[in-house]
Amino acid sequence: MIEPFGKPVRPHLERLIRRAQNNLLVATPFISAYQARWLVDAAHHGTQPPRLKVLTSINEKSVASGALEIKALKEFQTGLPSSEVINLPRLHAKVYIADSDLAVITSANLTMGGLKGNYEYGVSIESRDVVTRIRKDMEYYACIGNPLTDEELASLCDLGGRLRAAAKKLSRTTEGPDSRQFQALLRKMRSPVLEAQVGRRTTNAVFSNAVRFVLRDGPLSTRQIHPKIKELLPDLCDDHAELIINGQRFGKQWKHDVRNAQVTLSKAGIIALERGKWVLVQR
Repeated sequence: MIEPFGKPVRPHLERLIRRAQNNLLVATPFISAYQARWLVDAAHHGTQPPRLKVLTSINEKSVASGALEIKALKEFQTGLPSSEVINLPRLHAKVYIADSDLAVITSANLTMGGLKGNYEYGVSIESRDVVTRIRKDMEYYACIGNPLTDEELASLCDLGGRLRAAAKKLSRTTEGPDSRQFQALLRKMRSPVLEAQVGRRTTNAVFSNAVRFVLRDGPLSTRQIHPKIKELLPDLCDDHAELIINGQRFGKQWKHDVRNAQVTLSKAGIIALERGKWVLVQR
């Protein structure tokens, strides 16, 4: 049922990828283009490659450092056209799942260091009940994230490549135009990174998904929900942004967004208020 393993991780992931018949789920914040191509090639082991879902975390620092190569996400899109790439800020889990048959939970990212060079560790799990639970948890994570469109990936890939090149150039000097160019690109990338977090979803949809997520572990009051939402969506919960109507201040905008989400979910019969606490009715 459970097999622990150490370095190297790659053979264990290859076994998992080749076991996948219908669905392959990958959750990891750091991905290199080389290892993305390797995964795509390994996924073409049969007559019909599995459907791939990738959860990752896009931010300026990981792109600038090269820890996450945006072109790796394009490799998935090109090599497995049915693939889905989901941006989930603050993702730290490294989880790989083949159908509901096999899961690998490890410290290793989908990078050369993670799969071959570093002293990583992990476990392979072949219990259908446990793997099903792990997949369900990862799907919950995916609901919080934003599925990236082809256009969003293309925009991020272009800016990411320029930012990485500027970062490499800056590593040889810390002054003058190189530093200014890097800082300008860093600021320029902030907007598409935030857009990649929300995508085409409405504000209400984003916060509704977040409310459902935090309630899955049990009833919570609105006061208890707020810090949990802020942990999930830190970039969208700006304490400096207030809701102002006719010159009157009505508190933080994001807390009103949470309230609107609660109303929407309540009207749909998905959550309910019981004894001062919100409970999840429909999972």
